[in-house]
Amino acid sequence: MITVHAVDTASQWAEFRGVGRQIYRNDPFPAPDDSIDIGRVLRDPPAAVAATRCSQAFIARDGDVAVGRIAAIHDLGFTEYTGESMGFFGFYEAIDRQEVADALLRAASSWLARRGLAVVYGPFSPSMFYSAGVVVGDEPKQPLVGMPHNPLYYGTQFEKWGLVAVKDFYSYRFDDPYLLFTNPAFARHRQIYERMRARSKVTFRSMKYRTIRRDAKIVADLYNKAFVKFWGYSPLSETELFELLKIMLPILDRQLVLLAELEGKPVGFLMGIPDVNQAAVRSSRFSSRWTRDLATLWHLKRPGRHKVVDNVRVDMLFVDPDCQDRTIALLLIMELSQRMKNKRYKNVEAAPVLDDSAWMKGAVLTRIEQAPHRVYRIYGREIDPQHAR
Repeated sequence: MITVHAVDTASQWAEFRGVGRQIYRNDPFPAPDDSIDIGRVLRDPPAAVAATRCSQAFIARDGDVAVGRIAAIHDLGFTEYTGESMGFFGFYEAIDRQEVADALLRAASSWLARRGLAVVYGPFSPSMFYSAGVVVGDEPKQPLVGMPHNPLYYGTQFEKWGLVAVKDFYSYRFDDPYLLFTNPAFARHRQIYERMRARSKVTFRSMKYRTIRRDAKIVADLYNKAFVKFWGYSPLSETELFELLKIMLPILDRQLVLLAELEGKPVGFLMGIPDVNQAAVRSSRFSSRWTRDLATLWHLKRPGRHKVVDNVRVDMLFVDPDCQDRTIALLLIMELSQRMKNKRYKNVEAAPVLDDSAWMKGAVLTRIEQAPHRVYRIYGREIDPQHAR
């Protein structure tokens, strides 16, 4: 018999974290431990974040064995900003049994209904800014750093419960980080870049660790100006970005985190993230999480790193919409491409790419025959009023 229990105690949180080990034990491309720090993001977030987001985690058990998990999330900032009566679920993992999925989704939607919410969307773990959607398709692939990785039956479980697809987004893989310089389809872009770069007053700097709090405010302000019309947007606080950057600091290559400035004013941001999952695979043989983490960082940072970690995920390209210089996005991409080539990265995967991403969808993908490497999907449905009882 499947039972669902709220997660409150330290031992229950340990059980919540451990669910994935059972789910992925036979995965041909096993993911490393949770890429999001559940403790700092879900269980005990900073006070400023906790004030704008309420959540409740649940575990499904078959007898005494944990067989699934989920978190119900009420993003108060999103509700206030959009006025929509929408709640979310995330951090979902479950074995391949529909009754487990049904019990978890019912528990999450019941919690949201009791808070007066009428619609449930997900997965969001815990928001669009962190990790969203599940991988759908028919071919498993090596996990991409910072993006969802899951058994392909998750989408089927959601649909059987009554969720429907509401948004797809994609990743695109390129086998050459210098693509925009070498592909004939981009000859005109390259010529424009060379002319514009020669006379542009734009400068680039890497994000500074010693001023990370100030830089987090700069990037959050740019994000909130650039993404205000994008699907799923709600304002991002500098506190939340600062906390995420602190989590990511150990794996970032500082040279691939770029701020564009024009006459001393920040006007754009672009980040490349070394694919730490390539290093994590080398460390998976260790039983201790701390040992795995240390071994992963060693492979990521050691001399000869490029022999193990040669992929980069490109994420978070945005430009101040008030900036009159319309070449900023192109200049950022070209600068990052040059830096990746200099550091001997061989492959690039851009994710997530939404249909809203005009530059990527319009200027890049229409000029090459490039199908999505992965498809991620978000689901939603109205909450049954009986769940509020």
